Amino acid sequence: MPPPRRIERLQQLIHEVAALALQRDVADPRMGFVTITRVKLGRDLADATIYWSSLGTEAQKRTTGRALTDATGMIQSMVAKALQTRTTPKLLFRYDPSMVHAGHLETIFEKIRRERPDEPLPTDAAPAPDSTSATDAADASDAPAPDAPEPDADDDDDKS
Repeated sequence: MPPPRRIERLQQLIHEVAALALQRDVADPRMGFVTITRVKLGRDLADATIYWSSLGTEAQKRTTGRALTDATGMIQSMVAKALQTRTTPKLLFRYDPSMVHAGHLETIFEKIRRERPDEPLPTDAAPAPDSTSATDAADASDAPAPDAPEPDADDDDDKS
């Protein structure tokens, strides 16, 4: 099994090559605006799943998926040239719904902000007025306790 650092490097290279190929070399009119979101390379380097996202209706996304499947061979050969490894992972394109989910969550948060303008959301929340911040707590821990005796300057010299 290759080291995780090598897998990450190869995933990044596959991501870059596939994105560049889609941008410059694939001229399929069925393909909409496609974003490569991530690449997951198998531990044995035999398979690579390329996750993609696209704007549009479900029908447009299905059409884009078919166009990506048809372009897999060309993209695979470009990846093979870039990787320069003994074997090239078999590419599989898979739709990534995370962008849609993120947009849906953002819509929900925006709706909550409009309904409750005075209540901050957890990401907007500021510390309560009576609480101490982390820096205040750190400053307080550096100060000696009120009843603690002052350390002698000679104590440091005795420890050597």
